[in-house]
Amino acid sequence: MEPISFASFTLASILASLPANGEVVTKPTITTHISPAIAGQWEIELDSSITMTKDAQARQAARKERLASANSEPKIKEGAVAGGILTQSEERILQTEPNTDQNLLASTAKSNQCRELYNFGADNEMWAVSGKEWTYGRYLVTHREEGLPIIALKTLYDNNEVDCSGNQIDQTDEALIAFLYHDGNQMQWCADPEGNECFMNFHRILP
Repeated sequence: MEPISFASFTLASILASLPANGEVVTKPTITTHISPAIAGQWEIELDSSITMTKDAQARQAARKERLASANSEPKIKEGAVAGGILTQSEERILQTEPNTDQNLLASTAKSNQCRELYNFGADNEMWAVSGKEWTYGRYLVTHREEGLPIIALKTLYDNNEVDCSGNQIDQTDEALIAFLYHDGNQMQWCADPEGNECFMNFHRILP
């Protein structure tokens, strides 16, 4: 599997070949890189942490199951007491109280106010809206023989306004390369071809 650095170099050259606004497309081969499956409007989950794709989770679970069966330990029978181990017949009471922390509730309400919408067109165009900021760019999806496909996105214009997180960053001419996992109305961008470390999670809003 090719490393991300090599993929970035390859796709950067492809992105550079994309036509500018209004320019006539003379190379029909560009259309072969379009991925209609992700065309539509997506919302990003800004508060999501590093996650794994479903396929990666299934592989990890299968690996753990194989290790568990290979290293199975003797099971403790009911009624056995050894070295302070409780018997299974003992009842244990767990008391829980609802969390009414106002700071937690306030932070949750605040996080719900920040929405970033990404629109992927069937013509390789992408535009995104976050607060007062909106950006326009081009994207490509390249499928590989092994591992996840790669998405390359280049921002061509940024109005340089404040986004919904309170940041003001001009992303004009910036490029992003990631491994793409798409499953129905869910999409993830990952740092590795196996999908073990996914840093952006989306859900589809409109087809």
